[in-house]
Amino acid sequence: MSEPSRMSNTVPTTRRTDDAPIRFGVIGAGFIARWFAQAVAREPGAQIVAVTSARRERAAAFATEHGIAHAYASLEEMFAAHGPGSKAPIDVIHVGSPNSLHAQHAIAALEAGFHVVVEKPFALTRSQAEAMVEAARAADRFLMEGWLSAFEPGVARLREHLPRLGRLHRVVLSKEQFSSRMEVYRSGGLPPAFDPALGGGSLMDLGIYPVSLAIHLFGEPDRVTATGTLLECGVDARGTVVLSYDCGEHAGLEVVCLHSKTSPGIESSFAGDHDVLSIDDCQWPRRIELRGPAANGDQAQGAQAHEDLSVERDAEAPGHQLAYELAEVCRLVRAGARQSDLHPLSRSVAAVGVLQEARRQVGVRFPADEQG
Repeated sequence: MSEPSRMSNTVPTTRRTDDAPIRFGVIGAGFIARWFAQAVAREPGAQIVAVTSARRERAAAFATEHGIAHAYASLEEMFAAHGPGSKAPIDVIHVGSPNSLHAQHAIAALEAGFHVVVEKPFALTRSQAEAMVEAARAADRFLMEGWLSAFEPGVARLREHLPRLGRLHRVVLSKEQFSSRMEVYRSGGLPPAFDPALGGGSLMDLGIYPVSLAIHLFGEPDRVTATGTLLECGVDARGTVVLSYDCGEHAGLEVVCLHSKTSPGIESSFAGDHDVLSIDDCQWPRRIELRGPAANGDQAQGAQAHEDLSVERDAEAPGHQLAYELAEVCRLVRAGARQSDLHPLSRSVAAVGVLQEARRQVGVRFPADEQG
């Protein structure tokens, strides 16, 4: 079990009192960065000041596409040009680089004096994650994993209604979808999503969603049991992670986490003695249904009663995926927070630890694993 973070949640002495937008610097120019830029365009309290990518031309093209004033080919250039007291200072660095660089880039940004949001996965190993938390504490900066599910209205609805089921016995969480990158891999390529040097594979890309949701709702498990199917390149194509809670509030609970990049998935479900709550997607639930005696349907139906708890969102709006997360980051940074109460750093560290153990059991090894 991970130790609670020693970081305080808020530091009033650094609270921003102005209404100026929170200013972001973006590391990476891929689809996650595009989602983030689209979300910023819809959020009055946010602004992207600069972007950096390993290829300068890619950073420049991204900046032009999204109306960003500055583009760089290295972190060092961006940090030097946009520190405190500069003409265009940055408040928060958004780390959207490949998984293998998350820890390195986050720590560099924290040590340079910036607040940091790191896209999932937070890191590849528990030791990396703990080093990131320590760097944030030493620098007295805000740090958070960009796991968008914590801030989604669907997950909020789930947190609200799960207690109605009473004691849970079995939870099945699924995040499975056929990846277009699998076609590239099967034709002889090695896209980043399947490159072990970059921290690729189904578990780190998709399995993180059910694992993180389980930890978000129930805490760190006592035991992890994992199986998976390996590709020749050394990462997994699909697999199962069983999280067992042997003691405490959730003693006896098993959470089965399914992930796959080779097939469509099934709905996720939470089962108590007599009731089942099902969701269509454990990343951003939209269709949510409660079935059983606890439902507020026709009580004459007894166990067949059902209640629709679904949420509505503008699924087609650009940036909708990260809109809730972005708004919360802006609120927290403006308030002088050093981490999120809803998605604290201890939970991110725990998720990284579970994923690392699951990889070990399946046989997926990253270069970062050799470093501890």
